[in-house]
Amino acid sequence: MPSHACIDPHDQYAQEEVLVVFETTAGVVKLISAHDAWDDDILPELEAVQRQALEREILDDYPQEIRYSRVGPARVRSRIDRQQDQHERPG
Repeated sequence: MPSHACIDPHDQYAQEEVLVVFETTAGVVKLISAHDAWDDDILPELEAVQRQALEREILDDYPQEIRYSRVGPARVRSRIDRQQDQHERPG
């Protein structure tokens, strides 16, 4: 599975990183684990907004690879994009 060094969501100064293991399906990122500098998996303790930040960082850094992985040129969207769309719709 691919992995990516992302900014540690617990680090308010954005100086530490976590190694995030993820997989993609149809252009959507699924986080598997996020190991900090002490090799602890912090993913289970992250809030939804922190998970979304990791997803966004991966999507921003690998747009072409994720967009064309196994499914052709699908639009890359994370859960946060879909949630924003739902809130912006009139009605």
